[in-house]
Amino acid sequence: MKTRKTFFHRAVCMFLTAVMAVTLFTVAAPTEAQAAGLSFKGNGKSTVTIKDTQCYSGRNLKVNYIKFKPSVTGTVTLKFDCSSSYYNNSKGYVTFCNKNKKTIGQKNEIWRNDYAGKIYNTTTYGVKKNTTYYFAVQCNAGTKITATVKAIKDSSASSKSKAKTLSKGKKVTGVIAYGDSKADWYKIKLTKSAKLNLYYLANTNGTNEKNGFKITFYNKDGKVFSGKNNGKKVSAISKVTRLYPEDGWYISLANGGTKFDLPSGTYYIKVERMSKASSGSYTLKWTTF
Repeated sequence: MKTRKTFFHRAVCMFLTAVMAVTLFTVAAPTEAQAAGLSFKGNGKSTVTIKDTQCYSGRNLKVNYIKFKPSVTGTVTLKFDCSSSYYNNSKGYVTFCNKNKKTIGQKNEIWRNDYAGKIYNTTTYGVKKNTTYYFAVQCNAGTKITATVKAIKDSSASSKSKAKTLSKGKKVTGVIAYGDSKADWYKIKLTKSAKLNLYYLANTNGTNEKNGFKITFYNKDGKVFSGKNNGKKVSAISKVTRLYPEDGWYISLANGGTKFDLPSGTYYIKVERMSKASSGSYTLKWTTF
């Protein structure tokens, strides 16, 4: 059976979601206006600054489009820091768009830097080499946006029959770019009975629980692993999001005791997007205990 290791309690996640959803502005609808020449580099780290004078048109928020064409396949992480001449913090929205400036991520994903913690002012997207994207950014005060591009070589398999073997104690990082419909499959081979400690981490986007990655653990017979925890049936399915990015399982046949070790054999892990708007990277690692 699966027991969740609560790095961040789900209730806390729900509270953070509520905090992020607080109305940021008391202004009219946004006005679409692009400041000339806003773009991120295709690799490494680069910054774009939206000045105080570029945030509003009258009482309306401006939408500033930032062009981005990565030179590698991997992730781009955006960090929003206040650079206003008048305020100590800034808040706003970002929307991930395609080359035609059509929304492909969560529309109006919230960011803010008046709270400590990267879950508030940082978001990550999975991207493909030489593909043009835009970020539609709205902010209530001057903001410096830092883009960090990370190349990720994805060696995962797209089907269970070709699942990549995860070695005990070694981390593996995969990327799911926007537009990838495939799931990533991995397998764990137990040469003798044992209890598993499975750890996973996501760098993704979205300020709700509809976006992120779903992690599923399968029995050696190919069925979703399930058991009982405190008398309740549980299935080994978990979700990791921008607001709830880290978690893991202790997996055995029942609570405690060496006689509850998993039998030797091959077990499977499936990583997939929760929605079409989801993208980013993930890290998996397993040990025994």
